[in-house]
Amino acid sequence: SYCDVLQQLPMISPYARYRCATFIHHSHSHDSIKPLSLSLMNKKLCTNRFDPPSKVTARQPGATQLAMLQRTSPSPWSPGSWEIMLDFGREESSERNDNSQLSNILGEEWGSNGGRLALSFEIVASAETTNEKSGGESSVQMTWLGGKPTGTVECVSRTRNNDENYCASYINERGQQNVQISSGQWRIEPPLPLLPTYSNILPGQASTLRFYIELATSIKRNSITFPKDQLLLLQSNTFRTQQYSSGVQTLLPYQYYKDISQKQVEEQLNHETGDRRLDGNDILETLGGYKDVAEMVLERDKQRRKWREVEGVLPKLDSTIDTSRKVDINKLLEDEDRWGIWPGDTELMTIERGVILAVVAKEPKQKMGLFPWMQDGSKVEEPVVVGKWSILPI
Repeated sequence: SYCDVLQQLPMISPYARYRCATFIHHSHSHDSIKPLSLSLMNKKLCTNRFDPPSKVTARQPGATQLAMLQRTSPSPWSPGSWEIMLDFGREESSERNDNSQLSNILGEEWGSNGGRLALSFEIVASAETTNEKSGGESSVQMTWLGGKPTGTVECVSRTRNNDENYCASYINERGQQNVQISSGQWRIEPPLPLLPTYSNILPGQASTLRFYIELATSIKRNSITFPKDQLLLLQSNTFRTQQYSSGVQTLLPYQYYKDISQKQVEEQLNHETGDRRLDGNDILETLGGYKDVAEMVLERDKQRRKWREVEGVLPKLDSTIDTSRKVDINKLLEDEDRWGIWPGDTELMTIERGVILAVVAKEPKQKMGLFPWMQDGSKVEEPVVVGKWSILPI
């Protein structure tokens, strides 16, 4: 068969390995005791060094996808209208988010007991830039943008019956509270290689959108509180239409091997249909079963590590997508609600869920020395993760 021929070849392309593994997965008998990882991966079909495929691993573009890819803005400098939601609160601790830093800077009470505060408002992203009112290129804002802002983000004001202008509102124990938000500037940074594993950027790797805004009004709801003129830094992965299509095709093999290796472990350990050698009736058979399970767990962990290396810079796929089958990019691109105009290119852009950082002035640590009175006692401004944000085009 096609896969039998491939297994005899000394060098197998990642694309061929992906297609062959998908074929074997569907044709493999469910009542077979021998695990797929041993019959497939140990034959050097999938154990070679994995690189992103150079060929398409998804269905070819259909009419809907081509229509989306051809949709453009009138000009690369056309402004875009978006609705943004800021979701303040403590996020789960992870390698990328250390809650101990938040507690040290904002205190243990901030965001305690699962407190959240959400602000939703409209913005206009334009290609116009303004001069910073203070600090110049040495300010925190310019440092966040790498000293090169490429446009402005401005809140669309609303008006109440009393002619009060505001950008967003929320409800606390005192009723509806209106919030005014100062405009900021933005920059889109091109992707960088994931060193040391990859010396070149991956096909479809995300660009990074950075911008800042200021809360011109203090806000407080339960344990979430910010003072007036609080500076917020926002960051997220972004994709233009062609970039997104390429990114999905790059991600599919990583996602597939991660998912299928986990499924193999679960099937092997299943009490009803799993490997009967693990029942312990024959000590030699049981040892062989444990050896196979250990190999499968190692393989699963290896595929997870490879996936983690790239998942932070490639499009996020819905958990309901079955990577063991061909993924229809048409359905991913036909969701017009996620594609909008953002200056810098005529291609439409989608923005994934990102992080919010608050810049907080922190007392410097006291240092002992021969001349402690000569030390600078000025406060140090530090950014700390205070929530997530999402955005949709209008």
